[in-house]
Amino acid sequence: MGSEKLATYKTMTKEMFDQVEKSLGSHVVILILEHAQWKTKEKYEEANLIQFSESGISLDGLDDIDPNQAEKIAHEFTMTIITSLGRLVGKELASKLTKYLEY
Repeated sequence: MGSEKLATYKTMTKEMFDQVEKSLGSHVVILILEHAQWKTKEKYEEANLIQFSESGISLDGLDDIDPNQAEKIAHEFTMTIITSLGRLVGKELASKLTKYLEY
């Protein structure tokens, strides 16, 4: 695996998927993830290495590229998810998730 930071993003995206899926449903989560991947691909072509379905999400494909690039992609993807969630469920949740990222 790449870096400790990438591992944190992997854990966080899985936790977000599980929690949001319980609250909003799998179809909404998939739409959010598709949007996040599309936005991330605008900057980083390798964002297509991120895999997700109704059963979960995996950033493991990012292990195969430069660790610094993988971190940038994971960060962009995660922040796009948080921004979308902030619009859907409020800025308070988005703020908490952002603070978690800053550890």
